[in-house]
Amino acid sequence: MYFTKIDWAPSETLFKIGSFGIHYYSLMFIIAFGLGYYMMKKIYDEEKIPLEYLESLFVYMIISILLGARLGDVLFYSWDYYQNHLIEILLPIRDTPTGYTFTGFRGLASHGAVVGTLIGLYLYKRKFTHKPLLWLLDRVTVPIAIGASFVRFGNLL
Repeated sequence: MYFTKIDWAPSETLFKIGSFGIHYYSLMFIIAFGLGYYMMKKIYDEEKIPLEYLESLFVYMIISILLGARLGDVLFYSWDYYQNHLIEILLPIRDTPTGYTFTGFRGLASHGAVVGTLIGLYLYKRKFTHKPLLWLLDRVTVPIAIGASFVRFGNLL
């Protein structure tokens, strides 16, 4: 017997509470950010860097990665649709004939996340100068690689 596809999960939703659902992809993002923070916290503790720098870096990374991934999908793949629905780019809604309906966020592109990460790190380094840029890039490499692996696994599910 030959298989032409692998059906990993019966649906993309892990569980639902009312109309709100947790998707595998979202869960993998949460795990990636959480694990990345944990790894960087160990690094900052070992190198005796104050944790307020890490907390700021974490906020910069969450915003820049998610915003970059969203804009990457919009600009690279879906601009034909979003050029006429600009409000839907950053809001979790869909324009329907009966009005707007909540859809949750859909559509992220990993290469947009890479661009967002680089911009976020640049903006972070402009404000916080406690260590050189190469020091920071060296430290974030492993958490970013592991995080990207989790997100790719979420895609697979």
